Amino acid sequence: MSLNAASGNAAHPSAQGFTLIELVTVIVILGVVAATAVPRFIDLRSDAHKATVSRTAAAFASAIQLAFLGCVTRDFDSQDNLPEFGNGNVDFNTNCYPSSTNGNNGNVNANRCRQVWDGVLIAAPSISNPVNDPNTDYRSQGGGTTCTFTYRKDPPILRRFTYNTATGRVVVVSNP
Repeated sequence: MSLNAASGNAAHPSAQGFTLIELVTVIVILGVVAATAVPRFIDLRSDAHKATVSRTAAAFASAIQLAFLGCVTRDFDSQDNLPEFGNGNVDFNTNCYPSSTNGNNGNVNANRCRQVWDGVLIAAPSISNPVNDPNTDYRSQGGGTTCTFTYRKDPPILRRFTYNTATGRVVVVSNP
């Protein structure tokens, strides 16, 4: 008997590699893992857009409340250009909620909504009024006492929140 045969290095069953069944089993397991993980990674983009809208709406709501408190403490209702708030150009309606930056405290429109956005938010996401402006993050619309801010960076899905200038309420109305 040679030394190699005695030490077990000759054609030993464990030195033959994987069987076909073992390879198929590993491939099936990897397929199952991929089938469950890939949809989760694809959904991360949608989750990121959803979080962006929620975060922006929360920041906007906080800014509106700070403006309201500044207006109330200074008895600034129906006045223009609250000093030391934002750029100092925020105008307030009779309820002490921001309504514009151009001295017009009546019903809102798309321009006044954009003005409030720019007036109360520091380092705000970009915003514009035109329907088809792919260069901005949000679109402003307005009518009556309601401003609507529509997110543009995820076009197939309607994500938006509203601001009511009469009540100061900010509500995410669509963010699937």
